[in-house]
Amino acid sequence: MYTKFFRLTKRPFLLTADPEFLYLSSVHDLAMAHLEYGIRHHAGFVALTGEVGAGKTTLLKHLLRQVETGLDLAMIFNTLLDPLELLEMLAREFGLTLSSSGKAALVDILYQYFMQQFGRGRRCCIIIDEAQNLSLEAFEELRMLSNLEAGSEVLVQIILVGQPQLRQRLAHPSLLQLTQRIAVHYHLGALSRDEVGQYLSHRLRVAGYEGPGPLFSADAVARLAELSRGIPRVINSICDAALTYAFADQTSQVTLEIVAQVVADNELLLPGPAATHHEPTLFPPSLHDPQAPEPRGDIAKTFPTALSHLQTWIETFQRRLEALEAQRERDAAVTVLQELLKEERKRTVRCARMLSAMKSEHQKVHVRLAQVRDELKEAKQLEKPVKPWRISSHD
Repeated sequence: MYTKFFRLTKRPFLLTADPEFLYLSSVHDLAMAHLEYGIRHHAGFVALTGEVGAGKTTLLKHLLRQVETGLDLAMIFNTLLDPLELLEMLAREFGLTLSSSGKAALVDILYQYFMQQFGRGRRCCIIIDEAQNLSLEAFEELRMLSNLEAGSEVLVQIILVGQPQLRQRLAHPSLLQLTQRIAVHYHLGALSRDEVGQYLSHRLRVAGYEGPGPLFSADAVARLAELSRGIPRVINSICDAALTYAFADQTSQVTLEIVAQVVADNELLLPGPAATHHEPTLFPPSLHDPQAPEPRGDIAKTFPTALSHLQTWIETFQRRLEALEAQRERDAAVTVLQELLKEERKRTVRCARMLSAMKSEHQKVHVRLAQVRDELKEAKQLEKPVKPWRISSHD
C-alpha cells in the first residue's frame, strides 16, 4: 500500500521470519557464533532462548542457509505432543514410512535412518521450536534419542528453541541428565537503543529505500526504542503501522507524532509488562519479618514447622547460587567459543585456498598428460616397422 509512495521494493517490516532482513546486532551475532559452533562441532544438544519476537526463528533460518550442506533437517513447531506423537512426527519430518506405531518400532526406524545417513556422510538434525511447551516425558524421549551413537560419533543433533520459560523447564530436577548434555546455550537479548536505529536503516535498505534523508526522524527512533524495549517484532509492528499512517497523511517522514498516534490507537502493539524476577527469600516471613504475628500455641509444635520451612528456603537459595555460578561459567566461556570459532573460520579459508590450488595443479597435470599421450601417439605413427634379423644356413 505504501511501498510505491516511499519507493520501496517490498514492505520492510513484515512479521514473517525472513532471513534476508536479518540484522546481526551484537547479541544476534554472538548467538550466531554459538549456534554455528554447536552445529559444526556436532554438539548433541544446543539451546537458544529469548523473549517473544527477539528474532530466534529468523536467526535459525539464516544459520541453516550457512551450514545446511550435509544436514538432514527435521523441524517441529507443534510441541504439544506426548512422546509417541513426537516420535511419529519426527519420522514423518524425515520422510520415513511408518510400518508400526509402537514406540520401540519408531525408535528402531529412526535409529536405522540415522545410521544410514551417517554412512552417507550426512548429519541428522532436529530443531524443536517453542520447546518450552514440551512435556517432561517428551524431553526425556529426546534425551533417549541423543543416546543413539555410532562409536563416539553423535548420530543426531537436537536444537531446542524457546522462550525464557524453557530455561525454567530445563531446571527441573527430572531433566538433570538432559541439561548436562547441553553443550551450547545462548539467551538472545533485546537490541540496544543505538541498535534500534541501525536495525531500521538495515531493513529499509534491504527493502530498497534510497531516499535523500532518514525515513524515521531521530525523535521517532528514540521513542520506538523506548516503547519496543528493543524487541524486533514489536519494532516491526509499530513501524509498519507508522508507515501506513504517514502514507495516509502523505508525509514523507515518520515523526514522533505519528508514532505516538499509532500507539494511542492500538496499545496491543506494545510488549507486555517487563518480567519481574522475585528473588527467593532466605527465611520464611514468620522468622524474619518484625511485623509478622508471633506464632501461637506450643513452641514444640511450631518449631518443627518453622525448621522445615527454613530448610526448604535454604535449599532454594542454594539452587539459585548454583544456577548463578553456572551462568557465570557460561559467560566466561563465551570468549573461548568466539576464539575457537575464529580459528575454525581461518582454518576453513586456508583449506579452501589449498583445495583451489590443488584443483589448479590437477588441471595442469591433466592437460600435460593429454599432451604426452598425443606425443606418444604421433611417435608411434611415425615409427617404421623393422624386419627381424634371421641367420641363413649359407652364412
